[in-house]
Order: sequence, then C-alpha cells, then structure tokens
Amino acid sequence: MLSHLSIKNLAIIESLEFDLNENMTVLTGETGAGKSIIIDAISLLMGDRASSEMIRHDEEVAIIEGVFEVTHNTALKSMLKHLDIEAEDQLIIKRTLKRAGGGQVRVNGELVSINQLKVIGNYLVDIHVQHDTHRLFQTEHNYELIDNFDLSGHTNMMSQEYLQQLGNYQSTRQKYNDFKKNADEISKRIDLILFQREEIEKAHLKIGEYEQLEERRQIILNSDKLHKTYTQVIHALNGDGGVIETLYEAMTGTQYIATLDDTMNVTSTQVSDYYYGLEEVLSNMNAKLDELNYSPEELEEIEMRLNELQAIKRKYRMEIDELLDYYAKISEELTSVEDSEQYEQGLINDILAAYNELITSGEALNESRLKLAKQIENELVSELKDLQLNNTQFEIEFNKMELSDPLKDTFISHGLYDIQFMLSTNKGEPMKPLHKIASGGELSRLMLALKTILNRGQSISTIIFDEIDTGVSGQVASSIGSKMKEIARHKQVLCITHLPQVASLANHHIHVTKNEKNNRTVTSLSYLTIEERTTEIARMLSGDNITLQALENARQLLQ
Repeated sequence: MLSHLSIKNLAIIESLEFDLNENMTVLTGETGAGKSIIIDAISLLMGDRASSEMIRHDEEVAIIEGVFEVTHNTALKSMLKHLDIEAEDQLIIKRTLKRAGGGQVRVNGELVSINQLKVIGNYLVDIHVQHDTHRLFQTEHNYELIDNFDLSGHTNMMSQEYLQQLGNYQSTRQKYNDFKKNADEISKRIDLILFQREEIEKAHLKIGEYEQLEERRQIILNSDKLHKTYTQVIHALNGDGGVIETLYEAMTGTQYIATLDDTMNVTSTQVSDYYYGLEEVLSNMNAKLDELNYSPEELEEIEMRLNELQAIKRKYRMEIDELLDYYAKISEELTSVEDSEQYEQGLINDILAAYNELITSGEALNESRLKLAKQIENELVSELKDLQLNNTQFEIEFNKMELSDPLKDTFISHGLYDIQFMLSTNKGEPMKPLHKIASGGELSRLMLALKTILNRGQSISTIIFDEIDTGVSGQVASSIGSKMKEIARHKQVLCITHLPQVASLANHHIHVTKNEKNNRTVTSLSYLTIEERTTEIARMLSGDNITLQALENARQLLQ
C-alpha cells in the first residue's frame, strides 16, 4: 500500500507531504482545489508520461516521492530482483521532472527507466480516472479485461504466443506479396544477370592473373636491358677470377684450417654457407636468363588478355576478386528464382503452414477466453445486483471472423474472434451492445464491478477511483460507496468524490483546499476529525449554506 506521499512544485501544489492509511480514504474539496493533481502525482510514480507544463509556474524542478509498503508483495519482489533492486518492507519511488528535460526516476535509490517504472507500477497501484469508463466502449480493452481475469497469467501468455504466430504469418504473407508485386522487375532482373553471368564466365577470370600478366609484360618489354644485366651479374659471379671462384678458394682454405684449429669451425661453416648461397644465386640467375626467351606472339597475347581484363573491370567498376564475388552472388540469385513457379509454391507452402499455426493458436486462446468469460458473466451480474442493477443481464459475445483464403484473410492482433460486451439493465429488454444502451451511471457501476472482480487475488494493494461515481446519486451512490468499502477490506482504496453518501462510508477523510499565498494559489490538505467530517459532508449535501438539517443528515450518514 501507499503509506506516504510527497509532492513539490506540481501544478498548483507548492508542497504537500502526508501519510496514507489502510482501508478506504476519500478526498473531497471544491472543484479545482487539486484533488486530481494528487492522483496525477501518483500516476507519475507509476510511469505516466510527464510534461514540463506540469511543473509549477516559475519553478524549474518538480519532485514526487512515494513510499509503498511491500512486505507481502512477493510477485513484486521477484520482479525487482531482475532489476537488481533490493526491497524488504518498503519501496521508495522518487521521480524528478525538469523543465529543461532530463528528469530521472529512482527506486530505492537505483536509477530506472520509465518503461521499467511502468512495469513496477503494475504491481502496486490500479488507477481509475474519469475517462477510463469509456474504455468499455473500446473493443481492444475487452480482450485485456478478460485476459487479466486469469490470475495465473496463462491466458496472457497464450495471447503473446498468438501475436508471435500472427507476426510470422504476416511476414510470410509480405514476402509472397513482394514476390508477386515485383514479378515484372524480377523477370527483367533475371535477363540482366543471366547476361552478366555468361559474360563473366567467358572471361575465365582468375585471382592474381592480371598482376602476373602485367609483370610478364614488363619483363618482356625490358628484356634487352635485363639480358645485359643478368649476363654481367653471372660473369661477376662465375667468370675468370669471379666471386664464386675466389670464395671457393677461401672455403677450401678455411676448411683446412678448421681441421687443425677447432676454434675455426664456425668460421669455416660461415664461408661454406656464403659459397653455396652464391651457387644458388648463380643458378637462379641462369634460369631467369633462360626465361628471357620470348616470341612477339607471346607479347601480343599478353596485351590482348590485359585489354580484355581491363575492359571487364572498367565495365563493372570492380577488381577481379570483386567480379568473382559478384559472379557467385548472381549465380546464387539465379538459382533461387530461375524456377519461379517452384519458388512461388514454396512461399505459398510457408504461408499455409504459418496460417494453420496461427489458427491453432487463435482457437486455443479463444477457448481459454470463453471459460474466463463465463466466470466474469456470473460474478459480474452478482456484483451489479449489489450496485442497484438487479435486473441486469450481461454476456460476453464472441463472433468469429470470416476466414476463407490464407493468401487474403485479414487478422486482428487480439485473436480470431470479435468480442462484444452485451448488456440489458431492464427486465424484458433484449441485450444490446454496451455502447448503445448504457448510461453514464450504469457505466460507472459496471466499471466498478469489473474492478472488484478483476482485482481479487492480484498483487496490487492500492486502488484509486477518481470520481467513478459521476452521474449517480441517492441509493445508487450509497451502493457504490458500499462496494468501494467492500474492496477496501482487502485493498487500500483512495477515492475522489463529490457525493456525501460515498464520503460518509470512508475510514479516513482528507479535505483538499486551495488558498492564496504571496499572490499565488497553493493547495493544502488535512485529515478531518469526526466533527470536521460532519461539517464537510453537510456542505456536500447543501452547499456552502450549511443548515441544521444538513448537519443532522450528515451525522446520520456517518453513523
């Protein structure tokens, strides 16, 4: 439960700090005093979207802090472990709004994101504001209500599985539609890459060929100079008095010395290595000299081949290795689309498989919802009787969508069936869709009844009603108050109301006022004593001109 709330610089609230109690607490006061701002502050702690316009005029920062007692909220504690947040008995949420942007949220001192805060809030507080009643007219809200009635969470998991299957089906459908849409473009593309593949094949490209040919070309073009230079080097190495002959004499000499002096073994080996190394150099030079033999036809062939390779490189604006990669790519592309009928049939088979899996998932989800719907119908009618709707008939109607063509059918994200809330509040009248017959007061009671049954067994310990009693009076108002008090036996209930019948049933009563301070409007609040409650309820009964009869009626309501 929410045990303490602190609000600073939010709208007309300069500074409020107060404790909250168990059971049922009402907030009353004149319109515009700031009651709903207090609820807005709690909503911000639950992850609602913030705006710089919410910050009090002439202030740069607004701060909201709430203390929640979570000793027995095991589901929340389990979730918090995944966020590395420790929580034993209390959870302190602090949210800072900055006019310049960049506000932050801390939970027990740890920074969290707004999305993480929303998840945490789902375990703490259920807030019903005035416009929430009209969510009953939104079909997608009906699915959410039914799925959340399953406290095990199994139906919500099935709903997520259905969404995954729907995503898979839509993906395969999109792939097929893209294929059909681009059939002409694909045909033109095939003609192009067929030509390119044939052209690249005829070029007989090889990695490194261009570089090798260019090197051979340079050798041939410079063969006269090379022949002369090779010859000079060979003569220097092996001619009369050449290096090799001289080194040979040095080698035989050092070998003889080494037989007499062991310390010269290393030197002898080094000289031998030099000699044999030069012998190998000489052999290589002779081989290169022999390679200088060429014919004019060889140079012509090289020139033609280089021109051919240069032309294809220039045409595709690619190097040889890039051309070979491109060839492999278009070959793979042709393999996948050359037999377009087979490829299309493969896509259709994928669609049929995904379609059948989606139908199976959707039917299983609907079976679970049907069972939940029967429980909701029975429990809701019972709750509505407590709220002065004795002749109410309520039914959750399931209508399966028309499905006939896996390639064209349209699915919705909530399932295979449209869900409609059907209602009749008058005996003998047929049930009709909720939005066609329900009055504002009936909608408020229907929402309260739904809140009553949906919150049973859930980990949420605080429920907030912001004027859920709008549009009702008299005995109906009393029944709404009684229902909230019934909920408050197991949950903490905070309620904004303008009805004395509701206010009189609360365990605690907070009065919210607005005053002027330094030429600025400020909000203040106080817990009322029994005498003050009598006066406040009398004011709610008769207005600012409180009569003795109003005071007496107020005392009777409080008894």
